[in-house]
Parts: sequence; structure tokens; C-alpha cells
Amino acid sequence: MCVYVTMPGDATEIDDRRQRERTCVALDLRLVAPEVPVSAPSRTINLSPHGAFVRTSRPLPVGTRLQVALYRGEHRNPLTLEAVVVRAHPDDAGRARGMAVKFTDLTPLDENIVAELIRRARC
Repeated sequence: MCVYVTMPGDATEIDDRRQRERTCVALDLRLVAPEVPVSAPSRTINLSPHGAFVRTSRPLPVGTRLQVALYRGEHRNPLTLEAVVVRAHPDDAGRARGMAVKFTDLTPLDENIVAELIRRARC
């Protein structure tokens, strides 16, 4: 499990409202944002059944809707989930460059698959 320390008034206080704990998981993925001409490979830093922090050199603006395709292995189709950017860190000192995304419209099957990915791919 990842542990994050926040200071009062810090933008990361939103972490305290998270429904599920994040787990350090490094998974390859592809981001596709229809609103912005972006389709880029990337990697998760951490993952929960409801969202992820994604390492990227060009974080998208907060509120951007996108698709996140999580690679599940060589002989499996990626799990493609709808998501929205909830936080972006372009060059903040001391923080990983990237963005936090919240998965939207998850089915119970999607949640189970993400939970299984977390179990199999912990850092």
C-alpha cells in the first residue's frame, strides 16, 4: 500500500476523500482523449478499483474525459475504462509528474477485473 502525507490546505487533501485505498501498481496502459488529440502509452504509479495515478510528461487538464486501456497481459485484450482527470501535476516539486484519473461508469465486472489486476501486479 502507498502512504501519502498531506498538509492542511494542500491540494492532495482530496486523497482523504478517496473511497478505496491506492496500491502501488505499475501497469502499462494507453490513454485516449477524444477532446484533445492524444493517444499515448503510459504507466500507472498506483491504482485502486476506482482510479489511478498515471505517469505522463503531459498531464491533461482537470475535467478532461478520456479512455484508459489497461494492459492485462500478452494474450488478453486490454481493459478499456472511461475516466476523467481529477488532478494534474505538470512540474510540481517533490511530486511525480502525471495525473490522477477517476474511472467512471464502472460495472461490477470492471471493478472485479481491476481488483484482480491490483492483486497480480503490486510493486
